[in-house]
Amino acid sequence: MQLYQGSSDRYAMKAETKELTDIVCEFLEVAIHLILHVRNVYPPEVFERRRYASVPVQWARHPELQEYIHSAVQSLHEWLMQGAVQRVVVVLRDGSGKAVEKFVIQVGPLAPHAPGSAPIAEIEEALRAVLMKLSVLEPPPEELPKDLSWEIVAHTNQPPAANGSREVTWVSADNTDLQEGPVITPIKSVKKGALQVQVYIEQLLD
Repeated sequence: MQLYQGSSDRYAMKAETKELTDIVCEFLEVAIHLILHVRNVYPPEVFERRRYASVPVQWARHPELQEYIHSAVQSLHEWLMQGAVQRVVVVLRDGSGKAVEKFVIQVGPLAPHAPGSAPIAEIEEALRAVLMKLSVLEPPPEELPKDLSWEIVAHTNQPPAANGSREVTWVSADNTDLQEGPVITPIKSVKKGALQVQVYIEQLLD
């Protein structure tokens, strides 16, 4: 009987971790769309207004762009469940390929049964607050170049092949974007039960 109860508890914990990971992945996907919009990486007509969890957001219309963002985020799902993702970064680059701005989403290990765990509804409400902050961001201190490109960088404690994704291939990044003394702008920090998320911007302009 005790063995059965232990197995049941482990199953419940895994199910709750998956539910929380699903929510975090949805949040990351919406956040990336918002970042691309607020920094004018694409023309305004590329985006359309939608609602996510009662929050007005901007969503890219182009199916291939939607699929790229969705696949990239979903390929991190297993890593997130394992607590292997330290942060997800959207890097904006100028025409020469130099990084000019980074949106950093730092994610703590997801532990639904940690002391002080919060209901899923409260966690979703906390993430909505982050999205609302992103949607009303002020322009950067220095004007960004017009010919921006972008990429997603995931900082993990596992090698690129470990997540087993067949849709997106992650490769090890070099450290050429490291610069001393970037201007850091905090956006929002969330610590709600099993969830710990911190969002900030690194300005890398000269």
